[in-house]
Amino acid sequence: MKWFANIIILLTACVLNAQPPTLKLTSGGFDPVKVSIPQTPNEKLIELTRQWAAEANRNYDVDITEVTGNSMTVSSFRNKGFYYRSKGETYRHKIRYEMRFSFSGDFYTITFSVPEIYNDDILLKYTLPDYFDSKGNIKEGYTDLKPSIENTANTIVNSHYNFIVNFR
Repeated sequence: MKWFANIIILLTACVLNAQPPTLKLTSGGFDPVKVSIPQTPNEKLIELTRQWAAEANRNYDVDITEVTGNSMTVSSFRNKGFYYRSKGETYRHKIRYEMRFSFSGDFYTITFSVPEIYNDDILLKYTLPDYFDSKGNIKEGYTDLKPSIENTANTIVNSHYNFIVNFR
């Protein structure tokens, strides 16, 4: 019985360790996250990320830039990237996001950013830090923004992670 319990604990630890970290929005944007994966050559990770980008962004153009032997940047759009409610009305915004990948065999680092926000395909002058006050808190009236943009970012990051892990 003790042996069985140890195996269950070990398997649970492996499963929890294999999950990608969760992105959290701060007043400065999203902090980079490090993701552990099975050992994979960097060239294969770059190839798989190209395939993922094409498949995950079928409805939009995807830009792949700054490709080196161990890094690349993927940029695309997401409708309904975030929303907030104000005075009973819901405002949904399209975003252009960038993901900078730095690969290192058994892990990679993602830097997720939102350089552009759109309303009805019109580029807004706002950026994500504009929705925060000087103390780093979400401004009044934008409380739904943080969970909705975090959900969008984590959906995109998890999609990439699952694509990489499931290629095996």
